[in-house]
Amino acid sequence: MLALAVVALVVTTLGFATLTTKGGHMTTWLRFYAWKLASGQAHGGGRITVNGVSIYYETYGAGPPVLIIHGAGGSIEGMASQVMALAASHLVVAADSRGHLRSTDSNAPMTYGLIADDLSKLLEGLRIEKADIVGWSDGGIVGLDLAMNHPDRVRRLVAISANFTPEGVRANPVGVTDIPDTEIPPMPLRYRLLAPDPAQYSVSYRKIAIMGRTEPHYALADLGRITAKTLIVAGQNDVIRREHTDELAGAIPGSRKIIVAGASHALPWEKPGILNDYVVRFLDEGN
Repeated sequence: MLALAVVALVVTTLGFATLTTKGGHMTTWLRFYAWKLASGQAHGGGRITVNGVSIYYETYGAGPPVLIIHGAGGSIEGMASQVMALAASHLVVAADSRGHLRSTDSNAPMTYGLIADDLSKLLEGLRIEKADIVGWSDGGIVGLDLAMNHPDRVRRLVAISANFTPEGVRANPVGVTDIPDTEIPPMPLRYRLLAPDPAQYSVSYRKIAIMGRTEPHYALADLGRITAKTLIVAGQNDVIRREHTDELAGAIPGSRKIIVAGASHALPWEKPGILNDYVVRFLDEGN
């Protein structure tokens, strides 16, 4: 109880509740911080300098390695349910992507390919030769890029609510991907307190928004080069067009596809138990 009380105080102080109104996952965040304090499975955080930026990462659990990649404008906490579920049987690595919360940015344009290279170098720095990849939204796109351009790093891939061209996103989506770059929202308190350089907030925000609007541009032939066993997951009411998800799954040799009934793009928050069961079974089968 004391641990949970401490976590509640920290979360309230840092303003994390501003991220939790969509999908109603405030309880999950509180449970995540309590779990990190009490489970014995959270090993703490660290930093590694790659491609001119400082990437913040955390590790949890033990077993076959899995890299978890959050979505646009998010952070490690956005994949809290997946971290906790996988840490029971895996060594989980989770990081804030460049320009997101605790990781720094550079003057270079933000691209999915550059983020993928950052995370490939993170695995190298942690002496992890090959890992399973679980990515959501922008993180799913980065997972696709890793599987195409860093195939030796990827054992299996789970891409959740990912698109391979900008046209795959429904016009004027409302939800977690609705990140306009013309109106920068006020800086969240959590960013002011945790970011290494809060002054970069508006610049990084705009770069993230532009990246999501103008990228990725993967050809079907490029997707066809993916050799990792792949699971494509999307919500029934996702902002990613259903036909686009079908095309993505069809382009990757031998991939599987799951459409989760009643779920939107916020699938990891809305249906964590269902999603985690699919992910764990896929990663562990045949091991």
